[in-house]
Amino acid sequence: MSNEFRIIQTFSLVDSSGDSHVYQNYYTERNDFAPFQVEGSVSALGGDNSQIQVLFPATKYAIKLVEKGSGNRKSQLTLTTNFITSNEQVGSLISKEIYIGIGASFSESTIELRFNTAVDAVASNFPAQQLNEENVGILPLDSSLSLR
Repeated sequence: MSNEFRIIQTFSLVDSSGDSHVYQNYYTERNDFAPFQVEGSVSALGGDNSQIQVLFPATKYAIKLVEKGSGNRKSQLTLTTNFITSNEQVGSLISKEIYIGIGASFSESTIELRFNTAVDAVASNFPAQQLNEENVGILPLDSSLSLR
């Protein structure tokens, strides 16, 4: 009896020019394969605007992601995580998160893309309502809200 399970993460980035880049870190024939790793917390109850880092090897396609996204400051990332079925197909959805690019850094061997959560928790006692310009003003790119 085996307890083995496999997951796939799909990195879907829309850069500042509106071009879409889709990579996955487990080989199936659905999208382009690219080895990447996601680090950081992906959820928080306290509203502290969590940050994640996506690490790529320093290759041409990863450099292009940074250059086309104005240093990864004007990009939107949708990161999905799915199970892989026993017949190597993408299975049920585990999670789907949306992030906003806040910067990038380079080293000799890796490229790090940094992202903040697009919509974050405000507080545990915040009333259940939809955030819009009427009740918080122009929506910010960070966790600073001005309730009206």
